[in-house]
Order: sequence, then C-alpha cells, then structure tokens
Amino acid sequence: MAQSTTQDKNPLPLVRDYSLAHSMIWEGKAFHVANPTMLTGVTGQTSHALTLATVYLGNRGSKKMVPLWARFSQSGTVAGGRIQYGIKQADTDQYTSGTALTVEALNRQFRGGSQVIAAHTATIPAFTAGNALNVAAGELFMTVLVNNAADPIDMLPFPGCCVVNPGGALYIYTNAATTGPTWQFDVAWAELEV
Repeated sequence: MAQSTTQDKNPLPLVRDYSLAHSMIWEGKAFHVANPTMLTGVTGQTSHALTLATVYLGNRGSKKMVPLWARFSQSGTVAGGRIQYGIKQADTDQYTSGTALTVEALNRQFRGGSQVIAAHTATIPAFTAGNALNVAAGELFMTVLVNNAADPIDMLPFPGCCVVNPGGALYIYTNAATTGPTWQFDVAWAELEV
C-alpha cells in the first residue's frame, strides 16, 4: 500500500522519535544559534514583559520550524532571585529589532541557509489578544549561584513540542527580580517542507 506523500512532510514524528531528529541533522535540515561572542553572556530581564524577549526566533521562510532544544546555563553575574522562564509561540511574528545572531547548520557539511532569523534581547511590540501560545514555563526555585551556574536548563519540554508555521515566531523569556540572569545558550530547530 502506497504511503501518503503528505505524511512525509509532517513534522510531528519528531515528537516521538529522537532518531528522526538526528536524521534531520544529518540531512542538513537542522540549525542552531548560540552566544554571538564566545563566553559573553546574554542577559535576561528583571521582570517579565512581552516586549522583552531574551532570545527570538522568527520563521521568515516557507518551511515549518520545529524546535529541537533550548539549553541555557547561567554565566557571569548571579541572578537576583528566582529565575523565571517562559516560551511563547506567536502565529504572527511581531519582531522589530534586536542584536542579530548567526544561524548555523548543525551538520556543517551542508551549506544551505536557514529561513529563520534569530536575535537576542529583542524589542518587540506587545502581543495582541489571543496571538501567543504558552509553550513552556517554569521557575528555578532557588537563586542559581556561581558554583552551580553551569548546570544546563532545558527549557523545552521535549523535541517538537510545537510547530512554528511560516510567518510565526518563538520567543524565549527569562527574568529574575533584581538582576537579570546572564546566559550561555544553544537553541536548535529543524526546518521542514510545508
């Protein structure tokens, strides 16, 4: 029995099988961003605001973007209190500005470019009602101290936890009460045909 061609383009199997995520990497369909300057942290905020994302990913192409991981580890100045984090998915990208990040293929033998743009500490306009979906949220109960700051925090609940359609975006927020957390980070995604 012939298999439907529409199933071949469905990104949802990434949710169920890590080997498919590895296949995306080997096929040159997976990309990532990390700190723009080695060992220089990117700082979150002192309070949550929809206009202050720590890391932004905007899907500007014609493919679906499927997040694979978002790993953060605190570096530099210790956060001023409990660290809160959240990830929101927007159907309509509302990005206006931010420090551009270099997007790289996870498999360096492929030279094809990503259709996603990325930035950190972006300034975006306020979301309109019903535009954003909460993908993940959490709080680190204790202040993360220097001696355990390198412990990685995986902010995505699992690979493929959401699918960002063309024209949409993913916003990652972090904040702590008096001093914003400073991060080393690595965020990866796959780009699949619609």
